Amino acid sequence: MWWPAQSPDLNPIENLWHLLDKSLADRKCSTKEELFKVLKDGWENLDQKLLSKLVEDMPKRCQAVIKRKGLPINR
Repeated sequence: MWWPAQSPDLNPIENLWHLLDKSLADRKCSTKEELFKVLKDGWENLDQKLLSKLVEDMPKRCQAVIKRKGLPINR
């Protein structure tokens, strides 16, 4: 099966990083240790329903990418 190279539309972790980034945008860290703690806390507090929805939406995303012939999909 042909697969678009590095397609963020077909990589749920990209969506998770985006959500994590948005949820932590106002947090400022001065040290590497603070950064790791903030990231860990943010990761542990991601909404489980949202994570499940990302997985459930994969078939729909695949169809959208196929329809767009590998180009990015509109969200």
